[in-house]
Amino acid sequence: MLSNRRTTNLVALAIIMLMVSVSSSATLAADLLPHQATYKMSLASASRPSGLVGVQGVMAYRTARGCDGWTVENTTYLRLSYDNEADVETKWTFASWESNNGLEFRFHTRLIENDAVVEKIRGHASLEADGSGGTAWLALPKETTIPLPAGTLFPTDHMRALIAAAESGVTTFSRVIFDGASVDNPYVVNAVLRPVPEAERDEAARNLGLPPLPMWSIHLGFFPYRSRDSMPEFELGARHRADGVADRISQQFDDFSLKVELQDFKVLPKPDC
Repeated sequence: MLSNRRTTNLVALAIIMLMVSVSSSATLAADLLPHQATYKMSLASASRPSGLVGVQGVMAYRTARGCDGWTVENTTYLRLSYDNEADVETKWTFASWESNNGLEFRFHTRLIENDAVVEKIRGHASLEADGSGGTAWLALPKETTIPLPAGTLFPTDHMRALIAAAESGVTTFSRVIFDGASVDNPYVVNAVLRPVPEAERDEAARNLGLPPLPMWSIHLGFFPYRSRDSMPEFELGARHRADGVADRISQQFDDFSLKVELQDFKVLPKPDC
Protein backbone atom coordinates (compact mmCIF):
# COMPACT_ATOMS: atom_id res chain seq x y z
CA MET A 1 0.00 0.00 0.00
CA LEU A 2 1.29 3.46 -0.88
CA SER A 3 1.45 6.09 1.83
CA ASN A 4 -1.18 8.82 1.75
CA ARG A 5 1.46 11.36 0.74
CA ARG A 6 2.86 9.18 -2.04
CA THR A 7 -0.62 8.42 -3.34
CA THR A 8 -1.50 12.11 -3.36
CA ASN A 9 1.71 13.04 -5.16
CA LEU A 10 1.26 10.38 -7.82
CA VAL A 11 -2.36 11.32 -8.47
CA ALA A 12 -1.43 14.98 -8.85
CA LEU A 13 1.57 14.14 -11.02
CA ALA A 14 -0.54 11.91 -13.26
CA ILE A 15 -3.06 14.71 -13.77
CA ILE A 16 -0.40 17.21 -14.70
CA MET A 17 1.58 14.97 -17.00
CA LEU A 18 -1.48 14.04 -18.97
CA MET A 19 -3.19 17.42 -19.06
CA VAL A 20 -0.06 19.38 -19.93
CA SER A 21 0.50 17.10 -22.88
CA VAL A 22 -3.08 16.81 -24.02
CA SER A 23 -4.05 20.40 -23.55
CA SER A 24 -1.18 22.18 -25.17
CA SER A 25 -0.44 20.64 -28.52
CA ALA A 26 -1.46 19.06 -31.76
CA THR A 27 0.03 18.38 -35.17
CA LEU A 28 0.48 21.99 -36.25
CA ALA A 29 0.37 25.31 -34.42
CA ALA A 30 -2.61 26.36 -36.57
CA ASP A 31 -4.55 23.35 -35.27
CA LEU A 32 -4.13 24.06 -31.58
CA LEU A 33 -7.32 24.91 -29.73
CA PRO A 34 -6.96 27.22 -26.72
CA HIS A 35 -9.58 26.19 -24.19
CA GLN A 36 -10.57 25.77 -20.59
CA ALA A 37 -12.30 22.76 -19.09
CA THR A 38 -13.55 21.32 -15.83
CA TYR A 39 -13.35 17.61 -15.01
CA LYS A 40 -14.96 15.51 -12.30
CA MET A 41 -12.68 12.95 -10.64
CA SER A 42 -13.79 9.78 -8.87
CA LEU A 43 -12.57 6.34 -7.82
CA ALA A 44 -13.03 3.73 -10.53
CA SER A 45 -11.67 0.71 -8.62
CA ALA A 46 -9.46 -0.11 -5.64
CA SER A 47 -8.03 -3.27 -4.11
CA ARG A 48 -8.18 -3.86 -0.39
CA PRO A 49 -4.43 -3.22 0.17
CA SER A 50 -4.74 0.30 -1.21
CA GLY A 51 -6.93 1.35 1.72
CA LEU A 52 -8.82 3.72 -0.56
CA VAL A 53 -12.60 3.66 -0.23
CA GLY A 54 -13.47 6.84 -2.09
CA VAL A 55 -12.11 9.74 -4.14
CA GLN A 56 -13.90 12.99 -4.88
CA GLY A 57 -12.35 15.75 -6.89
CA VAL A 58 -12.53 18.42 -9.53
CA MET A 59 -9.89 19.59 -11.95
CA ALA A 60 -10.01 22.98 -13.65
CA TYR A 61 -7.47 23.78 -16.30
CA ARG A 62 -6.81 26.38 -18.92
CA THR A 63 -4.49 26.34 -21.91
CA ALA A 64 -3.87 29.61 -23.72
CA ARG A 65 -1.85 30.49 -26.76
CA GLY A 66 0.52 33.45 -26.80
CA CYS A 67 2.60 34.77 -29.65
CA ASP A 68 5.76 33.11 -28.29
CA GLY A 69 4.37 29.90 -26.80
CA TRP A 70 1.68 28.13 -24.80
CA THR A 71 0.73 28.48 -21.13
CA VAL A 72 -1.06 25.83 -19.10
CA GLU A 73 -2.74 26.39 -15.73
CA ASN A 74 -4.20 23.56 -13.70
CA THR A 75 -5.88 23.54 -10.29
CA THR A 76 -6.99 20.20 -8.86
CA TYR A 77 -8.92 19.60 -5.66
CA LEU A 78 -9.04 16.05 -4.27
CA ARG A 79 -10.44 14.31 -1.21
CA LEU A 80 -9.04 10.81 -0.70
CA SER A 81 -10.96 8.67 1.80
CA TYR A 82 -9.16 5.75 3.44
CA ASP A 83 -10.52 2.81 5.38
CA ASN A 84 -10.16 3.53 9.13
CA GLU A 85 -8.12 6.68 8.44
CA ALA A 86 -8.88 10.38 8.22
CA ASP A 87 -9.63 11.82 4.81
CA VAL A 88 -6.80 13.59 2.99
CA GLU A 89 -7.74 16.85 1.28
CA THR A 90 -5.39 18.27 -1.30
CA LYS A 91 -5.08 21.21 -3.65
CA TRP A 92 -2.57 20.95 -6.49
CA THR A 93 -1.67 23.89 -8.71
CA PHE A 94 0.53 23.87 -11.77
CA ALA A 95 1.55 26.52 -14.27
CA SER A 96 3.88 26.19 -17.23
CA TRP A 97 5.05 27.99 -20.35
CA GLU A 98 6.62 26.29 -23.37
CA SER A 99 8.12 28.12 -26.33
CA ASN A 100 6.72 27.51 -29.79
CA ASN A 101 10.00 25.92 -30.94
CA GLY A 102 9.90 23.41 -28.06
CA LEU A 103 13.33 24.37 -26.71
CA GLU A 104 12.42 26.43 -23.62
CA PHE A 105 10.19 25.49 -20.70
CA ARG A 106 9.23 27.10 -17.36
CA PHE A 107 7.17 25.48 -14.62
CA HIS A 108 5.83 25.98 -11.09
CA THR A 109 3.86 23.52 -8.95
CA ARG A 110 2.48 23.58 -5.41
CA LEU A 111 0.83 20.84 -3.35
CA ILE A 112 -1.31 21.72 -0.31
CA GLU A 113 -2.39 18.87 1.94
CA ASN A 114 -4.95 19.49 4.70
CA ASP A 115 -4.28 23.27 4.44
CA ALA A 116 -0.49 22.90 4.75
CA VAL A 117 1.96 23.44 1.88
CA VAL A 118 3.90 20.19 1.60
CA GLU A 119 5.71 20.61 -1.72
CA LYS A 120 6.79 23.33 -4.11
CA ILE A 121 8.64 22.85 -7.39
CA ARG A 122 9.82 25.73 -9.52
CA GLY A 123 12.37 25.99 -12.30
CA HIS A 124 13.10 26.15 -15.99
CA ALA A 125 14.66 23.93 -18.63
CA SER A 126 16.14 24.27 -22.09
CA LEU A 127 17.29 22.04 -24.93
CA GLU A 128 20.27 22.86 -27.10
CA ALA A 129 18.51 22.01 -30.36
CA ASP A 130 15.92 19.65 -31.80
CA GLY A 131 16.94 16.12 -30.87
CA SER A 132 19.71 17.31 -28.56
CA GLY A 133 20.00 17.09 -24.80
CA GLY A 134 19.77 19.97 -22.38
CA THR A 135 19.50 20.96 -18.75
CA ALA A 136 16.76 21.61 -16.20
CA TRP A 137 17.37 23.93 -13.27
CA LEU A 138 15.23 23.64 -10.13
CA ALA A 139 15.04 26.58 -7.75
CA LEU A 140 12.61 24.66 -5.49
CA PRO A 141 12.38 22.43 -3.50
CA LYS A 142 16.16 22.93 -3.56
CA GLU A 143 18.61 24.20 -6.14
CA THR A 144 19.31 21.27 -8.42
CA THR A 145 20.63 20.75 -11.93
CA ILE A 146 19.16 17.86 -13.91
CA PRO A 147 20.83 16.75 -17.14
CA LEU A 148 18.40 15.94 -19.93
CA PRO A 149 19.48 13.21 -22.36
CA ALA A 150 19.52 13.62 -26.12
CA GLY A 151 16.06 13.26 -27.56
CA THR A 152 14.26 14.68 -24.52
CA LEU A 153 10.99 16.41 -25.36
CA PHE A 154 8.92 18.93 -23.46
CA PRO A 155 5.16 18.22 -23.32
CA THR A 156 4.08 20.11 -26.44
CA ASP A 157 6.62 18.49 -28.72
CA HIS A 158 5.94 15.13 -27.12
CA MET A 159 2.28 15.30 -28.05
CA ARG A 160 3.13 16.55 -31.53
CA ALA A 161 5.32 13.51 -31.97
CA LEU A 162 2.59 11.23 -30.61
CA ILE A 163 -0.01 12.59 -33.02
CA ALA A 164 2.39 12.43 -35.96
CA ALA A 165 3.06 8.79 -35.09
CA ALA A 166 -0.67 8.06 -34.78
CA GLU A 167 -1.41 9.70 -38.12
CA SER A 168 1.25 7.58 -39.81
CA GLY A 169 -0.25 4.39 -38.39
CA VAL A 170 2.35 3.73 -35.71
CA THR A 171 0.87 1.82 -32.76
CA THR A 172 3.73 1.99 -30.22
CA PHE A 173 5.92 4.97 -29.42
CA SER A 174 8.57 5.73 -26.77
CA ARG A 175 10.32 8.98 -25.84
CA VAL A 176 11.93 10.75 -22.88
CA ILE A 177 9.81 13.64 -21.56
CA PHE A 178 10.47 16.39 -19.02
CA ASP A 179 7.44 18.29 -17.68
CA GLY A 180 8.59 19.77 -14.37
CA ALA A 181 5.72 18.28 -12.36
CA SER A 182 7.91 16.01 -10.25
CA VAL A 183 11.47 15.82 -8.95
CA ASP A 184 11.54 12.32 -10.50
CA ASN A 185 11.70 13.87 -13.97
CA PRO A 186 12.59 13.09 -16.69
CA TYR A 187 10.45 10.07 -17.54
CA VAL A 188 10.61 7.46 -20.26
CA VAL A 189 7.05 7.43 -21.61
CA ASN A 190 5.89 4.40 -23.58
CA ALA A 191 2.69 4.85 -25.58
CA VAL A 192 0.20 2.57 -27.28
CA LEU A 193 -1.90 4.36 -29.91
CA ARG A 194 -5.27 3.31 -31.30
CA PRO A 195 -7.68 5.26 -33.55
CA VAL A 196 -11.15 5.94 -32.15
CA PRO A 197 -13.97 4.61 -34.39
CA GLU A 198 -15.63 7.27 -36.54
CA ALA A 199 -19.01 6.97 -34.81
CA GLU A 200 -17.46 7.60 -31.38
CA ARG A 201 -15.35 10.43 -32.79
CA ASP A 202 -18.42 12.14 -34.21
CA GLU A 203 -20.40 11.67 -31.01
CA ALA A 204 -17.59 13.26 -28.99
CA ALA A 205 -17.53 16.21 -31.39
CA ARG A 206 -21.27 16.75 -31.00
CA ASN A 207 -21.00 16.64 -27.21
CA LEU A 208 -18.24 19.24 -27.31
CA GLY A 209 -19.94 21.41 -29.90
CA LEU A 210 -16.90 21.12 -32.18
CA PRO A 211 -16.40 19.84 -35.74
CA PRO A 212 -15.25 16.21 -36.07
CA LEU A 213 -11.50 15.61 -36.10
CA PRO A 214 -9.29 12.52 -35.95
CA MET A 215 -9.29 11.06 -32.45
CA TRP A 216 -7.09 8.50 -30.71
CA SER A 217 -7.09 6.41 -27.60
CA ILE A 218 -3.61 6.70 -26.11
CA HIS A 219 -2.29 4.60 -23.25
CA LEU A 220 0.88 5.89 -21.56
CA GLY A 221 3.26 4.13 -19.16
CA PHE A 222 5.65 6.34 -17.13
CA PHE A 223 9.08 5.08 -16.06
CA PRO A 224 11.47 7.38 -14.15
CA TYR A 225 14.51 7.80 -16.41
CA ARG A 226 17.00 7.14 -13.63
CA SER A 227 15.20 3.96 -12.52
CA ARG A 228 15.67 0.49 -14.00
CA ASP A 229 12.33 -0.80 -12.75
CA SER A 230 10.60 -2.91 -15.40
CA MET A 231 7.14 -1.79 -14.24
CA PRO A 232 5.78 1.73 -14.84
CA GLU A 233 5.37 4.03 -11.87
CA PHE A 234 1.89 4.81 -13.15
CA GLU A 235 -0.19 4.55 -16.30
CA LEU A 236 -2.59 6.93 -18.01
CA GLY A 237 -5.19 6.61 -20.68
CA ALA A 238 -6.97 9.33 -22.64
CA ARG A 239 -9.27 9.69 -25.60
CA HIS A 240 -8.42 12.95 -27.29
CA ARG A 241 -8.74 14.81 -30.54
CA ALA A 242 -6.09 16.18 -32.87
CA ASP A 243 -6.82 19.69 -31.54
CA GLY A 244 -5.80 18.63 -28.03
CA VAL A 245 -9.20 18.29 -26.39
CA ALA A 246 -9.61 15.23 -24.14
CA ASP A 247 -13.07 14.01 -23.20
CA ARG A 248 -12.08 10.87 -21.26
CA ILE A 249 -9.14 10.19 -18.94
CA SER A 250 -8.20 7.24 -16.75
CA GLN A 251 -5.35 6.79 -14.29
CA GLN A 252 -4.06 3.38 -13.23
CA PHE A 253 -1.80 2.78 -10.24
CA ASP A 254 -0.66 -0.46 -8.61
CA ASP A 255 -3.85 -1.12 -6.69
CA PHE A 256 -6.42 1.50 -7.65
CA SER A 257 -7.65 3.46 -10.66
CA LEU A 258 -9.38 6.80 -11.18
CA LYS A 259 -11.71 8.14 -13.81
CA VAL A 260 -11.76 11.76 -14.94
CA GLU A 261 -14.85 12.95 -16.81
CA LEU A 262 -15.32 16.19 -18.72
CA GLN A 263 -18.02 18.42 -17.22
CA ASP A 264 -17.64 21.90 -18.75
CA PHE A 265 -15.77 23.13 -21.81
CA LYS A 266 -15.10 26.52 -23.41
CA VAL A 267 -13.04 27.56 -26.41
CA LEU A 268 -10.68 30.50 -25.79
CA PRO A 269 -9.69 33.09 -28.41
CA LYS A 270 -6.41 32.85 -30.27
CA PRO A 271 -3.96 35.77 -30.10
CA ASP A 272 -3.65 38.30 -32.88
CA CYS A 273 0.06 37.91 -33.64
